[in-house]
Amino acid sequence: MSNEFTKHLFDFKGKLTPFHMVVHHFTDRDKGDPHDHPFRFTTHILKGGYMERVYQLTEKGNWQYADVFRAPATTHVVEAGCIHELIDLPNGECWTVMIPEEKVREPRFWRFTPEGAFSRIWNKRKWVRQG
Repeated sequence: MSNEFTKHLFDFKGKLTPFHMVVHHFTDRDKGDPHDHPFRFTTHILKGGYMERVYQLTEKGNWQYADVFRAPATTHVVEAGCIHELIDLPNGECWTVMIPEEKVREPRFWRFTPEGAFSRIWNKRKWVRQG
C-alpha cells in the first residue's frame, strides 16, 4: 500500500453475510506499475470517482489501452485478469466499496514498453515477457 491509498477490510464472511468487503479511500493516482487482481470483484463508487487506464493484451504480445472514467454512484464488475491503474482523481479523492469473490489466480504487476508487455507475480522479482 501507499500513502495515497487506504484500505479498510470488513470481514463478515461466515458471520452476518456470506462475503467480506473492502472500503478504499484514494487521495492520489497509483504510483506503482499497473496491476491485476487475484479475484473477480464488484466495485461500488461511493464518492469522487476516478479515471483508470485499462490495458488489453493481444495474442502476439502487443498491447493497447483505454482510459475509463468510473463515476460516483456507479457499480462495475472487474475480472481478475483486468490489468489497470488509477491515473486521475478529478474530484481530489475517491471512496469505493469492493466486494471480492474467491481467489482464482496470483496477482501480477505489469510494465508496457515498445518491446512488449512484461509481468511479474506480486511476490517475485523476475519480469517475464508476455505473448
